Amino acid sequence: MKKEFLNQLINFFWTILCFASVFSFWFFAGLSLWFYAFLGVSFLSGLVPSRFFRLSNNPQFYEKLGARWIRKFVQNGDLVNLLTKNQEVSTRSITDKNDVAKYLKTISMYEKYHFICFIFFSLSGIFAVFQQSFFYFILILASNILYNVGPVILQQYNRARIFKLKR
Repeated sequence: MKKEFLNQLINFFWTILCFASVFSFWFFAGLSLWFYAFLGVSFLSGLVPSRFFRLSNNPQFYEKLGARWIRKFVQNGDLVNLLTKNQEVSTRSITDKNDVAKYLKTISMYEKYHFICFIFFSLSGIFAVFQQSFFYFILILASNILYNVGPVILQQYNRARIFKLKR
């Protein structure tokens, strides 16, 4: 299998799996003013600079949170690399300062995307509690951890590793 195909398959899997709970909740709850307010607040949260929600500059901190385990199941992660080990070396290798800068911008983009989703999932989960939809709250909470918290931990881990190398 091609590496690009596997990466997209993994992205598709996690996105469908984790967004299903949120979409299902709002489908049954109805798209009220709250939905649009939460969406607006979530998009506005994307304006918050990444440094304000960075937890640590120490890679070991993220390893304790499970960054190495998370890395197994994401795009360009350990599983994809294992399944495509006989293919040519990834073109995404970092070889100079320009590559570092581009990779850090990519990390920032992923962090912002998952932070926006984190806010929306969180607000939707809180709203589910107020609607006494505790089943949806648990589903949304689990989805939020899988789809947003894990990837943010991984991106911050990657950033911390890069900064450690630059020193």
